[in-house]
Amino acid sequence: MEQSIKSTLDKAEDFLSRAKSELYKPREDVVSYSVCQNAYYAIVNYLGSFLMDNGVEFQESSNVADLLSSCREIDAKFKDLHLAPLYHPTQSEDVWMNLDTANNFLAMAESTRKMVRGE
Repeated sequence: MEQSIKSTLDKAEDFLSRAKSELYKPREDVVSYSVCQNAYYAIVNYLGSFLMDNGVEFQESSNVADLLSSCREIDAKFKDLHLAPLYHPTQSEDVWMNLDTANNFLAMAESTRKMVRGE
């Protein structure tokens, strides 16, 4: 595995780990925004590592809709991955302050990880 692909995958794993550790704090200490933000960046980097592994250039500033579309062009299995809630994210904490949203973001990150890693 090429070094930059490995570092992008490592970055995705780190973001996912941060999201999980934040979510598994006692309920009153969870910062939903942090979970969502880390899960979002994990997904971006998982998709990016898949693209890089298939010879496609990846920019971390790319949006999830474009990344997923590119992944689907390479492998049809990505049609089973549904990330629509992430297509137009906002940096507003108001949107990501909900624990249900945090759980959904984490579930999407886990699904993306499994898809990219072939699990």
